[in-house]
Amino acid sequence: MVGSTKKTPFRKPSTRRDSKVERQGAQSRYGLVSTVAQLIDLLAQFEGPADAAISRFFKDHPELGGRDRPMVAEAVYCWLRYRYRINHLAQSGEGPSVVRQAKLALLWSGAPEQIWSAGKQADNEWLSRVINISADDLGVEARTCLPEWFYTKLAEQFGQDRAESFSQAVLSAAPLDLRVNTVKASTVDLLAALTNMGIQVNPIEGLPEGLRAVGKPIVGKTEVFQEGYFEVQDAGSQWVSRLVAPRRGDLVIDFCAGAGGKTLAIGAQMKNTGRIVALDTSEKRLVKFKPRAARSGLSNFYTMVINDEADPRLNKYFGKADRVVTDVPCSGMGTLRRNPDLKFRQNLQSLSELTAKQKSIIEHAAKLVKPDGRLVYITCSVLRDENEDIVNAFLESNPEFRLRRWTEVLNPGERPVKANTTDDMLRLWPEDGESDGFFAAVLQRSKA
Repeated sequence: MVGSTKKTPFRKPSTRRDSKVERQGAQSRYGLVSTVAQLIDLLAQFEGPADAAISRFFKDHPELGGRDRPMVAEAVYCWLRYRYRINHLAQSGEGPSVVRQAKLALLWSGAPEQIWSAGKQADNEWLSRVINISADDLGVEARTCLPEWFYTKLAEQFGQDRAESFSQAVLSAAPLDLRVNTVKASTVDLLAALTNMGIQVNPIEGLPEGLRAVGKPIVGKTEVFQEGYFEVQDAGSQWVSRLVAPRRGDLVIDFCAGAGGKTLAIGAQMKNTGRIVALDTSEKRLVKFKPRAARSGLSNFYTMVINDEADPRLNKYFGKADRVVTDVPCSGMGTLRRNPDLKFRQNLQSLSELTAKQKSIIEHAAKLVKPDGRLVYITCSVLRDENEDIVNAFLESNPEFRLRRWTEVLNPGERPVKANTTDDMLRLWPEDGESDGFFAAVLQRSKA
């Protein structure tokens, strides 16, 4: 594998040009190298999420055909995952470094040889040399493809083996997971419907409503998706949503609802009863939630844009909520398989700002919890700074809350198989193969 720390027997670039057809096609093939290089240049500015930038690029370049776009996208995501290593290797060679970066990204992402070998002979000779360099001989960032500050924290907090296994796991793409909307369909019926469409999915062990697709089928245009029979949602996100464990008729406040993925999962658990208040500081995110909610058939919610966690309009909910969900803003480093650009947009300064925000949110959200109610704290980070440290500090200053073990909430048949059942708080690691990296803690308020 390209992420191996051992020498990898990559195919060496061919220097042959055997036919007139090949020579005539060389310019168009090199055009893809140039396109990938252009997109790499754009993404290297890290001015926003990579997926949005890639979508805009494709919209601005309609000349790219349906066969070219997936290849270009795969290459640039490969570049994002392996950027530290690719940039290090591309320092050698002649001419623009970005062209060599594009060629190496195309090669490592599995593009045909006639694509990445197009262009200058010197670049192909460079490829032949660098593909045999062992990652073991490189520095921390080039070897692990993680920022040194982040890798160091992982190793300090969880040990070298965990840091190494995590670094390798996030070099692969995440699977496509679906959550069956039980308001409209059963898992058995949806599985059969997708199979009849030629979309292969398998049940996810320990997740009654979870299905995992084989490969990356386009499911968003299927009739069953448009009718709201399922949502695309990572297995880890589904598990932490189940930790909310709402009852019919409960008042649930989703404090950081975003585009509403967990809100919809919670609403389905409530069988469309009770009431969910979906809060967020971004009207744009909540607007994205509305068409998803319309497809789902749920009507037990309403949305509200708030200024911040201390918005005085929240006072009317003080001490009234049965469940409060705080899926707080975080570094997102548990989702690097899906969002590899996050590792370049986070640093120690941003981490410090995030933890301050997390502490403020959990303190304000706790005021909404009624006696004997629950506060569920969630992140998609793997760092203790954003997880255990936040929860423990909160418990120390709020003695009316106690920690409930996650295994007390999730039944044995509804748990991630590889999660540590001896831990009080739930941790999910991408290297376990079950989901993205997630953290969740269930905090119960005393009855009086």
